[in-house]
Amino acid sequence: MVKMNRISALLLSTALVTTLAACGNNSNSSSTAVDPTGTPTTTTTDNNNQEPKAEPPKAVTLKGMLFGDQPKDLSLVLDEFENRTKDTLNTKIDISWNAPADHKQKVKLMMAAGEEVDFVFDADFQNLRELVPQGAYAQLDKYFNNDEYPGLKAAFSEEFIEMNKRYDDHLYTIPFTQYFYDIPVIYIRKDLREKHGFTSPISSYDELQQYYDKILSSESGVTPLALRGTSGFQEIWAPERPEMDTVRPITLGGIVYFVHLSDDLKTVQNVVVAGDPAENWATLPEPMNTLKSAFPQYDKWAEWNKYLEKDILSQKDHKAYFMSGKAASYYGTISSYAADKKLLQETIAGADLEFFVLKERIRNMEPKAIATNYKANNSIAIPVSSKNIDRTMKFFDWLFQSRENHDLFELGIEGTHWEAVGEDQYKLLDASNNYMFPGYEFTWNPTMIRTSADLDETAKKYLDYSAEADTYYAPVLARFAFDTSNVKGEFANVQSKADPFIQTLKAGQIKDWETQIQALNKELKAIGLDTIRQELQKQVQAYLDAGGK
Repeated sequence: MVKMNRISALLLSTALVTTLAACGNNSNSSSTAVDPTGTPTTTTTDNNNQEPKAEPPKAVTLKGMLFGDQPKDLSLVLDEFENRTKDTLNTKIDISWNAPADHKQKVKLMMAAGEEVDFVFDADFQNLRELVPQGAYAQLDKYFNNDEYPGLKAAFSEEFIEMNKRYDDHLYTIPFTQYFYDIPVIYIRKDLREKHGFTSPISSYDELQQYYDKILSSESGVTPLALRGTSGFQEIWAPERPEMDTVRPITLGGIVYFVHLSDDLKTVQNVVVAGDPAENWATLPEPMNTLKSAFPQYDKWAEWNKYLEKDILSQKDHKAYFMSGKAASYYGTISSYAADKKLLQETIAGADLEFFVLKERIRNMEPKAIATNYKANNSIAIPVSSKNIDRTMKFFDWLFQSRENHDLFELGIEGTHWEAVGEDQYKLLDASNNYMFPGYEFTWNPTMIRTSADLDETAKKYLDYSAEADTYYAPVLARFAFDTSNVKGEFANVQSKADPFIQTLKAGQIKDWETQIQALNKELKAIGLDTIRQELQKQVQAYLDAGGK
């Protein structure tokens, strides 16, 4: 069982929630005040019980934008929420759902058009790096560590909030995480693995390749590996090498910039980008001193392209493709194991699910195996143009005021979609397939984790490992955050030009990638790559000069 007080001891200290009791008198009275949402309320005191009764604030509908498939039973959950809160929040929630491949662009277009929306999912891998410097999102600092928002104060410690502030030392998001890293895995059809003579679970890339070759030769119409087109191979075949303090990769707009530091880590010597001349790479220490040795995974991606769908770039829902029986494995993260296993078993008779952990040190559950900046990868941002910022934050405050509130959105209606097992576990019920909510977009928090009671021992051990503070370390420049303000145009141009190439590269469709990256590099230099490079070098140096590490 995962005990979150271990990771809480590192930084997620919780605050006590203070309840204010109202004082009555011996006569009926009423008064008008302004509640924390900024809405006038009328308070009436009953002379029998002396307890004030506040009128609910004016009704409001909060419009949001997330990505993925809308849960079938979302309307039931929203109805339950409204019934519980009609006399307090008096709020309705209206969520638009984008296809994962379209969300980034739709948010960008929506913000540019000035459409009314009260909250959106955003992250560094989406539009956050670009939209925050543009002033598109509201600062949220004042809502945290604030007694008027006790749910947020309890669930988000001061340390956690500090670590999720942006370059200007302000908070622009509600950060969501359960662990500091959701372990990437390849989910495998256990029944197919056993059918084809693999007596033990896959434990290495060599065995995985043998499994894929067997699927290709023996399972007609079954794709060995299902991936989402926009994401590609991601961390599959990512190089595992000793940490190098003097060469730090910083990804901006999908492009990796290698920042070369002096041995004392106080001076930026140069910044190298994929496609730069060989002499630039030669200035870096081994094994980073050539383009090919810096990115060994690109050759493997091209080699493994034969295991993917032919039209991989158009695949928007690789998990659904797998669940339909058309693939023998798919890329995922360990947090969805219990739900995915249940869904597979209910969808395909006799099917079963297991997983292969991609990275060897994590697979072996070694200490200090996972680099982190202790920031959340996922978050909600609130457009500065929203007319309901306080009311939106009041909703999220309610969400984190209790497990009961939180679990309603994350797991659904208790007794219908799930049932509690002890204090911090759950069991999914048959109707859970109608409510598969993406908690990482809306509800995840280290203080409110429930783990599935149906997890096998192997999965439980990895979740325990994810919760251990000793599993993580902060590499050099972990806290550095790039500010795009001075290079907005160049950043947008370079990202727009590079995106199609990067997608194709991640799908393993570029065999002569060295030649093509060098050609792309020249095109990017013409539209601002070197300007971004210089700005990055300047900002990292300023960060180091100010005592950053």
